[in-house]
Amino acid sequence: MKPSQRPARLSLLTTLVTLAFVPCAQAQDTSPKTHNVIWDSPSKNHTGSMPLGNGDISLNAWVEPSGDLVFFIGKSDSWGDNARLLKLGKVRVKLDPAPAVTPFLQELSLESGTMHVRLGDGTTLRLWADANHPTVHVDVQSQKAVTATASVELWRTKKLTLSEVECSDVMMDRAKPRNMHAPTVVEPDTIIPALTNRIGWYHHNIKSVGPAQHAETQGMTGYKRQDPLLHRTFGAVITADQGKRLDDTHLQSAAAQSHHFSVHVLTRHPSTPEAWLRDIQAQIASTEKSPLAERRTAHEQWWSSFWQRSWIHASNNPGMKQDQASSPADNKHPLRVGVDQAGGNKFSGAIRNTRIPKSFALPFTLEAEVNPAKGEKGRIFDKITPGGNDGFLLDTHPGNSLRLIVGDKQFNAKGVLPAGKWAKVTTRATASGWTVSVDGKQVIDTSHANSDDAAYVSRMYALQRFITACAGRGAYPIKFNGSLFTVPYGNKPGDADYRRWGPGYWWQNTRLPYLGLCASGDMEMLEPLFRMYVDDILPYNKHRTKEYFGLENAAYYAECIHFWGDVFNESYGWKPQSERKDPLQESRYHKWEWVAGPELVWMMLDAYDHSGDEKLLQQRILPTAVAVVRFFDGYYKTNTDGQLVMHPSQALETWWDCTNPMPELAGLRAIIPRLLALPSDSVPAATRAELKSFLAKLAPLPVRDTPDGKALAPATICKDKRNVENPELYAVFPFRLCSFEKDNRQLGINALKHRWDRGNSGWRQDDLFMTYLGQTELARKNLVARARQNDKNSRFPAFWGPNYDWVPDQDHGGVLTRTFQTMLMQSEGDQIYLLPAWPKDWDVNFKLHAPHNTTVEGVYKNGKLEKLTVTPESRRKDVRIVAGGA
Repeated sequence: MKPSQRPARLSLLTTLVTLAFVPCAQAQDTSPKTHNVIWDSPSKNHTGSMPLGNGDISLNAWVEPSGDLVFFIGKSDSWGDNARLLKLGKVRVKLDPAPAVTPFLQELSLESGTMHVRLGDGTTLRLWADANHPTVHVDVQSQKAVTATASVELWRTKKLTLSEVECSDVMMDRAKPRNMHAPTVVEPDTIIPALTNRIGWYHHNIKSVGPAQHAETQGMTGYKRQDPLLHRTFGAVITADQGKRLDDTHLQSAAAQSHHFSVHVLTRHPSTPEAWLRDIQAQIASTEKSPLAERRTAHEQWWSSFWQRSWIHASNNPGMKQDQASSPADNKHPLRVGVDQAGGNKFSGAIRNTRIPKSFALPFTLEAEVNPAKGEKGRIFDKITPGGNDGFLLDTHPGNSLRLIVGDKQFNAKGVLPAGKWAKVTTRATASGWTVSVDGKQVIDTSHANSDDAAYVSRMYALQRFITACAGRGAYPIKFNGSLFTVPYGNKPGDADYRRWGPGYWWQNTRLPYLGLCASGDMEMLEPLFRMYVDDILPYNKHRTKEYFGLENAAYYAECIHFWGDVFNESYGWKPQSERKDPLQESRYHKWEWVAGPELVWMMLDAYDHSGDEKLLQQRILPTAVAVVRFFDGYYKTNTDGQLVMHPSQALETWWDCTNPMPELAGLRAIIPRLLALPSDSVPAATRAELKSFLAKLAPLPVRDTPDGKALAPATICKDKRNVENPELYAVFPFRLCSFEKDNRQLGINALKHRWDRGNSGWRQDDLFMTYLGQTELARKNLVARARQNDKNSRFPAFWGPNYDWVPDQDHGGVLTRTFQTMLMQSEGDQIYLLPAWPKDWDVNFKLHAPHNTTVEGVYKNGKLEKLTVTPESRRKDVRIVAGGA
């Protein structure tokens, strides 16, 4: 944004504060080691795995009670015959004699991207995925000579027909029995026989299921491309110093006090097994030309550099009063028994002999005798806004259990209320914490919960950033539903290959892990996203748009696609396009949902603003922006006033019958001024004129009436609500047309207050709407609650989910990351706003990245900014310290 386009003034709800910047008395530690994950006992199975990775190769690793080290290996481009993203396999390292496990210490070292284990007899294990080479390393050191054996454990050992498929699986068809258009047959892996002192395996796609059928169904056979699946080959070879092959699946390192195994990983497409084997042998030789010690040093240097790019280390300030109620029960809601405040979540069984206090001032006690039904999930006590965090509730979620929610914290005791049996449940609330007992036996105690919310969020922020880095530099974008860290889950088919919502990419979900990468300085991890959506898919989208609508050099981005560009046939419908009058997909959930195009351009413009990369602008941003604008200009018609009428349309998946939907309209209104503000020699004159002409046709942002006045609306006309998103607030986030410092902020605040749906888990974005509107306390509560919602079946604290998607849920973590950043810093044009939604009682040491290759580093303590360093110094004049967020 040019200086003349900056907001004329800050809002009345914010104040510019002039501060004298004083160096801190003592520099704070900005390393991530305080966030390392440390366990003092082994894990029974994969549910206790730790994540590791090098950006392309992932590990889920754990140590079993036997002392065995076990890990799954994933890779970003290991697409199987049925377009499912498969794990490569599982490796076990066993020592003989087996080490004593107790005492036990396992630590995930964030600063070095390494898992360290120390066993009871002094044996140490070290596991790491080389940040610079496609290799996984296992080091063993013992007090006495032992043998070490690495073995591969595969589950794809024979042809297998899946018992069920997910909605983006290529053979999903809701019109057919068991939702299958045809059986999904998984082919077996191949063990490589008789390798000399090595073992290995691969998966070779002997068929391609999906691309040809989708192209034929969707009328895209005229688009020439290489089959994305056929002959794709991926696998690994394990080597060891002084290794001896025992058989095709076991490699032994002879008795010694020191052992080292390397797992070399490779994908080739297209390839033959013979060519793949030659290539991986050559890769091994090339990698091992460099001494291991040098590779280890370079690996540690990569991670050190990564953590030095940026950080946010926050903590509660106990000396400052927190603007929170003295008791979580201090609200206007009545206490309800057996239902929530809206009359829902009814207790199916019976409740009797309740004991309710006259006052909810601390301390107080609640009692009830309950007889739960089978699978009981209902409320026992409720004094909280549905979906909120302004009170407390006690219920039996997820079934015959107890769940206590107090403010933004959640505590669980599973399986403690058997069906058909009376039990006395007692809840005691005191200033030091809450306890819940069943028949006198305590099952929940909150007194030991981490009370430093800011420090806890900081830790989860660091862990999520680590998870993103472990999977963010591969050939394809991060999968929102599990990333590369899926493990077997319940009775789901396919072992560690299963993920709910399948292998497809959903734009609204896919973008969320990428939102914080510019601010954290991790911009190289945007490359897989831009490469797939622009380099690979934009030419396809242009061809499709011409075939369907006759529009030249125009493109729309469908919400749900496979990595090669086709819409899921499950969404498109299996009736061939040639037999239809309407070439668009049949599914109404995203038939006219086209915000992906404007939002992709918006994200690339953010990357350009931060980096100044002219190649990104000329080769990706401008071609995509022009094609997207031409689609909207050609697909929709203008009315008699010359205004573009976007109908038929929809507002995300939520409102199905719309005119002028907020997401697309706000997106177009946001990206075009940014493009027009670029230097005149960056945008051709003809393109600039075309953009100006189209901008003049766009309708104003839609608004509606609320009891508090005008508010942003989902569309000018919207009917038929089907989902639980808040499209009206897309003008706030991601497009920032309405934000805390703008004169129209009240439209957003009213929309936030009167939104139809609310929540703080999964892909819900309420937290971000709050930060961009300067709603500090709401943002704090939502963020803290989000940070404490890890998967209860996973030992690792930042494995979120399943939520709406799968474990680990990258949408949940992506929103957490961006929320924490935007509480602290927001940017628009040349302006950098600090502390726009930051709680006064949270101290913080931070370093973040702003546009124009700028870094902002500071220390905020005792309600004051004690230190600020802006690099380059010339950008300091553009920093605005914002105090008093609403």
